[in-house]
Amino acid sequence: MKKYDLRSLSHLNMIIYFAVIVLSNIFVGLLIGYLIYSFTDQQIWMVLLMFLGIISGLYSGIRELLKEVEKYERAEKKAERDRDENNSDNSG
Repeated sequence: MKKYDLRSLSHLNMIIYFAVIVLSNIFVGLLIGYLIYSFTDQQIWMVLLMFLGIISGLYSGIRELLKEVEKYERAEKKAERDRDENNSDNSG
């Protein structure tokens, strides 16, 4: 049986979180576009707000991914610093 570590599950969680952010922004854009379309009978609003939802979703998703990457980098640097301190304490 193959064992999974928590780090791989957190990576999967980031992928799911990115997908949810992007899809929810697209859905909200389409919903608002459909509501405006139902009042004005101009389909351009649906298309325009769908594209704005796509752009907004990708922007928000990438911003969240960059925050996660920064968090992992900080944790990695801290672990490296702790290893260096332990090695200097043991050797000296």
